[in-house]
Amino acid sequence: MLDLEIRHEGERRHVQHYWFDSWPDHAVPQAADTLVSLASEVISLPGPVIVHCSAGIGRTGCFIALATGMTQLRRDGNVDVLGILCQMR
Repeated sequence: MLDLEIRHEGERRHVQHYWFDSWPDHAVPQAADTLVSLASEVISLPGPVIVHCSAGIGRTGCFIALATGMTQLRRDGNVDVLGILCQMR
């Protein structure tokens, strides 16, 4: 994690930047535990979260779906996979 301060026209914002570099493009991570740990940490952050990857669709969408499913599982005890996908579309 990298702590950043963004300044623009006298306004300052604190940003925490997480970099998950063990997920190769057009492939899958070697182990799920590190990805799940990152998602758990991101879910606990206050404020808005921005997720991005090089193309902005594959790994980004998978991570958002994972984090959403984890949130549902903790809150409701089940995961609505179809609902998550429909909401994302």
